[in-house]
Amino acid sequence: MTRRTPIEGFIVLPAVDIKGGKCVRLYKGDPDETTVFEDDPVEAALRWEAEGARMLHVVDLDGAFAGEPVNHEVIKRMAGALAIPIEVGGGVRDTDAARRYMEAGVDRLVVGTRAFTDLPWLRDMAEMLGDRLVVGLDVRQGHVAVAGWTGDSGLTPGRGLRMLEEAGVRRILYTDTSRDGTLEGPNVDGIVKIARAAHIPVIASGGIGIVNDVVRLWNMRSVGIEGVIVGMALYTGKVTLVDIMSALEEGAEG
Repeated sequence: MTRRTPIEGFIVLPAVDIKGGKCVRLYKGDPDETTVFEDDPVEAALRWEAEGARMLHVVDLDGAFAGEPVNHEVIKRMAGALAIPIEVGGGVRDTDAARRYMEAGVDRLVVGTRAFTDLPWLRDMAEMLGDRLVVGLDVRQGHVAVAGWTGDSGLTPGRGLRMLEEAGVRRILYTDTSRDGTLEGPNVDGIVKIARAAHIPVIASGGIGIVNDVVRLWNMRSVGIEGVIVGMALYTGKVTLVDIMSALEEGAEG
């Protein structure tokens, strides 16, 4: 299980979502609202690396809906081609799948569905992976969504967060599913509420449409927001990594 240099500080993670072996983006997580942006996800990943990304967020969308990894070989190829670390999620619901990804060179593993239905397994994963484990707290209509956002766990975000922390989870990924892929801006209030309640770092996701959306979250990093995932805005050219990083550097200097 090789591991590259750990990432520190606030980080912007370009998203590489894989469906049917291609790099796509969904609208609000709906598989019927799919836009293909790159035939080869590895090429997309290499582009973001070349533009200055320090880490990538990779999702096996087919795996999320199937309940088991589907695009493992593509992701393995991606991990081998990149010098920067990647975190991967989508359909990881057993320990063998987790180990396979780690052996393939994945640096962080994102789990969701089983984390909220099998606490003994989650505790084992937290012990095995430590800070390499990320749990996705995906919120839809006020509850934690599961099964590729098609199911409802019945848990409020606050209750879900407590469960994760009690199980030893060290990092969460908060996504407001109603904002994902919309370019309408993140749910800042929801993100800050979770970050203030959490005792562990929070990565924000969903809705980034302009550079200032990232700057707003960066300005709130003191409450525990350690990074943000950017997807549709990058692929449509609404923002660039260069512009985002320049804005953050200007903020740090100012």
